[in-house]
Amino acid sequence: MYPGDDDAQWRQFHETTVAPFWHEHVQPRQLQCEDDISVHWYLYVPDSARGLILISPGRLEAALKYQELLWQLAQQGYAVAILDHRGQGRSDRLSDHSHHGHVHHFDDFVNDFAKFAEAAGNECPELRQYLLAHSMGGAIGALYLARHRHHIHRAVLSAPMFGIYTPGRPRWLVSLIARTGTLLNRLLQPSRPWYFWGMSDYREVPFAENDLTQSPSRYQLFRDQYAKYPELQLGGPTYNWVDQALNATRRALTEAPKIKIPVLLLQAGADTVVCQAAQEQIMERFPHPDSRILRIKGARHELLIEQDRYRQPAVKAMLEWFQTD
Repeated sequence: MYPGDDDAQWRQFHETTVAPFWHEHVQPRQLQCEDDISVHWYLYVPDSARGLILISPGRLEAALKYQELLWQLAQQGYAVAILDHRGQGRSDRLSDHSHHGHVHHFDDFVNDFAKFAEAAGNECPELRQYLLAHSMGGAIGALYLARHRHHIHRAVLSAPMFGIYTPGRPRWLVSLIARTGTLLNRLLQPSRPWYFWGMSDYREVPFAENDLTQSPSRYQLFRDQYAKYPELQLGGPTYNWVDQALNATRRALTEAPKIKIPVLLLQAGADTVVCQAAQEQIMERFPHPDSRILRIKGARHELLIEQDRYRQPAVKAMLEWFQTD
């Protein structure tokens, strides 16, 4: 029996069942991108798979964070492929300081994902493909769907980053700070990215101070994994990352009408990381008549590591969406 996240047995179940399943059945892969950046990705393929789910994680995340979800998808008979985006996870960093959350061009994320999707599809050419994209990965996934030829049948965007939540500061001001910081950085220290204003190296935020999830057990597992594998740790974003991300959210809104497949957007009702209004705005531009938004009231940003009362409806809706033909 699969225990709930508030059950004392949940962590033991993860250590004795979920984590061993990952280590025994998930195969690491590697891709060399055109700019000589090496990105890592992970593949699980069961016998008689019912479909292939491509996962585009959020900022800060490594594929390892998706162990529980992959185990659940495996129980449903799905093959799963997960990408470590450039600059995070076990993929190559874009700065000589490994904690910098940095990217030169947001489009590099999108092009990497296209290369990853092609590689995963070649491993399972007979399987129908689906997309699950979270937060920053949602912006990457949307731009991929809009720009690249693909074989995705349906997509789920979990708390996607189509706008960044900036309480007390107007978006134009944050954009101006990011652009100014980027230009100064390029002028004064072009070979060393600078953290965005107020950002720093990775630190373990106490559960009581986190704004990502209300699940103590899942949050602690996430932090323990990053303590066990320090190479996965990532600090705050750089000026250039913020500048590129803001530009990408604007382009995603403009290019949304090019996405012709059905999209389910899972909105975290208590999200303080990304902008909900931007999610609702982009939903109006998805052209497929079946596209819709599901708001999970009270949930924080990390829907996939939230308390069961928020996470279970999200996972249930995702599975039903993929099973609809």
